[in-house]
Amino acid sequence: MRCISLKTFGNKDIFGIEYELLTNPFYENSLIGETWGTLKLSVKGKDVCQYERENIVKTYQWNLIYIVEWFSENLKYILSDEPFPLPVAGDNSLELLDNCLLFETDDDDEFDTWFDTKQEWEFKHSWFSNRAGSFLPDIFFRRVDGEIEIAWNNELMYSSDGINFIYPTGVDYISIDIFNSTVRHFIDDFLDNLLLTTKNKSDAERFYKKVRNLIK
Repeated sequence: MRCISLKTFGNKDIFGIEYELLTNPFYENSLIGETWGTLKLSVKGKDVCQYERENIVKTYQWNLIYIVEWFSENLKYILSDEPFPLPVAGDNSLELLDNCLLFETDDDDEFDTWFDTKQEWEFKHSWFSNRAGSFLPDIFFRRVDGEIEIAWNNELMYSSDGINFIYPTGVDYISIDIFNSTVRHFIDDFLDNLLLTTKNKSDAERFYKKVRNLIK
């Protein structure tokens, strides 16, 4: 895939996604490898993916197909007004998940069901499960009335690798229309560029159709 210069969607001062496709530094020639690039996810002017390592501030880089895939599979759950599936209190996603850990029971089946439900919700509302070995921060996306809550706590994330996120914690709320439009425009542009520039045409066409069916 040819390099694609920086593209920006949304408004960085509210909610924005920026990406740029670059030459794969590991010379991966597969469809996945062709999608190597940088990504910025800005919430109220803060790139929450940005981190510091060895005193150098870095922009997130990886095969971006994983992020596009996750958003396409889970956007419908993020936009849904379905409530949090477990009976716990909390003002935001981080508090809800923390309070889930207080659950106690002597019934093994009940315990497993509780934490399976928690994990399933996490898979649908955080892209962390699709990080594929990268330094992707753990960020939760959840609908609250007419807004999307974006919440993250990455103070200790990858600390053993010397990673310090520039904006380690936060909770913000974005208009659901702005969030939905920004994510969809990002996905649309990524897919169009993928088809135009890939050397793995058949794989790209299959991925294109899969994503289009998911977000139609």
